[in-house]
Amino acid sequence: MKAEEGIDPLDREQLRIYFEQGCKPSLDWGIGSEYENFIIDTDLKRPIGYEGPKSISKVFDLLIKKFGWAPVFEKSTIVGLEKDKANISLEPGGQFELSGAIKKTIHEVDQEMKSFMQNMKVVCEELGLRLFSIGAAPNWQRDDMPIMPKNRYKKIMMPYMKTVGTQGLDMMLRTCTIQVNLDYSSEADMAKKLRVAACIQPLATALFASSPMFEGRNTGYQSWRAQIWKHTDSDRTGIPKFIFDDDLSFDSWIEYALDVPMYFIKRDRDYVNLSGESFRMFMEGQLKSLPNHRATYSDWIDHLTTIFTDVRLKNFIEMRGADGGPSQNVTALAAMWVGLLYDSDSLNNVFNLVKALDWRSVNELNIDVCKYGMNATVNNKTLWEFGEEVLKIAQRGLQNRGSAYGIKDETLFLMPLLERVSKKQSLSSQLANKFDSKWKNNFSTFYDDFNFYHGLRN
Repeated sequence: MKAEEGIDPLDREQLRIYFEQGCKPSLDWGIGSEYENFIIDTDLKRPIGYEGPKSISKVFDLLIKKFGWAPVFEKSTIVGLEKDKANISLEPGGQFELSGAIKKTIHEVDQEMKSFMQNMKVVCEELGLRLFSIGAAPNWQRDDMPIMPKNRYKKIMMPYMKTVGTQGLDMMLRTCTIQVNLDYSSEADMAKKLRVAACIQPLATALFASSPMFEGRNTGYQSWRAQIWKHTDSDRTGIPKFIFDDDLSFDSWIEYALDVPMYFIKRDRDYVNLSGESFRMFMEGQLKSLPNHRATYSDWIDHLTTIFTDVRLKNFIEMRGADGGPSQNVTALAAMWVGLLYDSDSLNNVFNLVKALDWRSVNELNIDVCKYGMNATVNNKTLWEFGEEVLKIAQRGLQNRGSAYGIKDETLFLMPLLERVSKKQSLSSQLANKFDSKWKNNFSTFYDDFNFYHGLRN
């Protein structure tokens, strides 16, 4: 058996080390937000491609020249930007994803987002473009979508997606999401937070649903994005059952991840297609396509990024199940999860609220919310009722956190959700109603009525 030249092969202890290195004292916990936007041509009302006078490459050029962003290359092609520990990356259909720097407060997340929005507003106005974030492309066909020049998308992931589900390409090309990444202090703290996150995730999907329209029709669903994910790749999506085990640990996730089929490894700046192969066998040097080659630590880290569960464990916890939407939803999502998970009293309270839920009921709810949103039920309560309880816990958590650490009031970022639940009026229902009353007959006006900056205009 041989390893890559100059690189030691991976052993089982290193698999745990990656997760153990994520353990941090609460004073060092951070908040990482990620959010995706389509960039649309304001005249054509369609997403832009990589090349051309109105294009991703032109946006990159202007962000570099005007605002000091630095290019990130794949070989000789710019595929992203970085600045102040934040980075912009390209999703397969040209979705612009801002992965923010790790911040200490939601106010800092908000400041970073406003800076990004200001940069993009200047660039987009010069080019005749606009940021547009929604859970699923409202009226563009799959053939309308550009495909970005990233080899792992075009040559590995997209062909494999066709073999394992019916809507993997729609997920890659025609959806946007918002997520927040949070820390844990220990293995036990991780297990508690992961269990809570899995139970609350269907509520997050319902609260942030924004995709009732797809291919120019009202689907009758609240989150068509979440529905697309149900038909993407069952080996790496959804809410894994083992999260509900009483002995949930780092090793639980390791055992799961070892059997999630691989996509690729990186060698000499190239991606090697290993789609469908077993990482467990790779560690043992028993891959048929790469005989006697063994996995490295960097291969393990890359492999973990190809798991697409609604809640994902890395050396932090990612909450991934919210539709893309207006900018206020970015900070609202962060506020909800920070309020629930970053205050010990609130974490205990929400854990006690959900501890009776088992995997079957949460998984069924995770399916139901795609269609019914906040009208779905759990334990004989609608999510409107359940959500009110959860948001009150989150609100108290933010208040406690502010008092304990001298943080300026963060509860204001929770207000859009509190108002939504108080009025029992979801964004997705508002969009669906406006589609039926206005956009069905003149869809081009939709892009004037709704965008990342201001959300839905009345």
